[in-house]
Amino acid sequence: RVLAPPPAPPSLGGSPSTLTMAGEHLTAAELRARIEEQRALRVTLQEDRSTLTRELEEAKERQQLRRELEQESRINAGIRASNGVKGRIRIRIDNDEAGDLDGTPQQTEQKPKPAPSSTLAKSTVSYASDVVKREYVWEVQGLSWLEQQ
Repeated sequence: RVLAPPPAPPSLGGSPSTLTMAGEHLTAAELRARIEEQRALRVTLQEDRSTLTRELEEAKERQQLRRELEQESRINAGIRASNGVKGRIRIRIDNDEAGDLDGTPQQTEQKPKPAPSSTLAKSTVSYASDVVKREYVWEVQGLSWLEQQ
């Protein structure tokens, strides 16, 4: 609640009036009434200041709580991302595409190997997704960049 100050008394002289000059033309009863108005206004302004001080402290507390909430959300986002990585690694291990154990998976059905072909074969491997930081040893067999003689 915001209160406007009371209007200034009308000027009765030719020069800008001050409270003292304007007060010279007021009766004692009018001056007492103005004093009481100012005192009542002061009480209202002090109540407003108390309310604003309390609201200011509440706003600071809400701001602090928002920072804490943001921090908790950042922590949870990091854990969620880590869980996603671990879930993808688990799937790759279950599919024998990654892991610490050497060897090839035992297959219940033997798929027939395709007959060798003299046609050009092309294969593309993307390393942009599911990046895992660790050391790998790659072994490529049956591939040569040298001309065969």
